[in-house]
Amino acid sequence: MVLKQVQEKDYIHLVKLYKSFFRIHNIFSGNKNVILKYLKEQAQKNELIVFEEKSSISGALYLVNFGQNDDGSHKLWKFRHFAFDSNNIALKMLNEAEKRVKRASKTSKIELTIAENEVGIEFYKNNGYRIEGQLTHHYRYGETCYILAKGFKR
Repeated sequence: MVLKQVQEKDYIHLVKLYKSFFRIHNIFSGNKNVILKYLKEQAQKNELIVFEEKSSISGALYLVNFGQNDDGSHKLWKFRHFAFDSNNIALKMLNEAEKRVKRASKTSKIELTIAENEVGIEFYKNNGYRIEGQLTHHYRYGETCYILAKGFKR
């Protein structure tokens, strides 16, 4: 497995990964061209981490910095669209993302929101993330979304 710089040709593989991983999703349930455009726009704004295994995209996530204190010593991050083919791949991606977050400031926090029907809640909990809240009717009516978080000190 290799961490790779995304090439133009990789985006079509990312569309396939996201459509298969997020079976119920406001964006990834839609048209492939709309998804492709969205993924490219997100990559312009946020850091895209992609893993390739056996010439196939096997995992991806966007690492989003959404806030910091005045002197930049504490930063807030979130994972957006964390998709993976296996827990082994997910763990490698999680370790890489956390490493990047730790390097960015003295202290930091990663927060993420995950719908109750998405894969991964137990994975995150097993890797030190704690549920800090829950939101009802957040992404879709009748569905609960959990806020998970983990803090870091360099």
